[in-house]
Amino acid sequence: MGIALLCMNSWGRGLREIAEPGDLRIVVRDEVWKQMRLGVSAVMSFDADLRLSRGMAGKGGDIQFANLHKPSDLLSVGDADSQAAMIAKDLLELADIKILGGQKPRVARELDSMLGFGPIAQDLVSGWAMQDKGRALWCVGDATYKVQTVLHPLEKKLYYTNEAIEAAG
Repeated sequence: MGIALLCMNSWGRGLREIAEPGDLRIVVRDEVWKQMRLGVSAVMSFDADLRLSRGMAGKGGDIQFANLHKPSDLLSVGDADSQAAMIAKDLLELADIKILGGQKPRVARELDSMLGFGPIAQDLVSGWAMQDKGRALWCVGDATYKVQTVLHPLEKKLYYTNEAIEAAG
């Protein structure tokens, strides 16, 4: 899977290079930790994609969603103090918007130590966000928001895979 994600990066970068001015895409990257464990070149490629995809002065670009399970995913990409680990550690700072889903208290403390969002936000991530699906703390710049997303019934029918998996079991 890590290699497939790396190939997707290259394909996406190629499309961005030939895009018309004003063209805009949304790139969703899941299981990012698998790509990052491929080595320093994979981490550097991911870092470059995040930095170079933003677009400039109305000339388009990409909106990048990178899904991570926990902050330590970024810290486990290489040996401590390796080039890969140092690049990965700073990736969180590149994100203009961070969506923090429900996490166990230990992971919420890790997030707090990396992002410095404080005890109230830490409690929201480990408490309120854990109480129902679709809840998350959105960090937009220096502001934080409690957000509850709700699926439309048609969206739930089409995309809510948990129920399909449970029904198949």
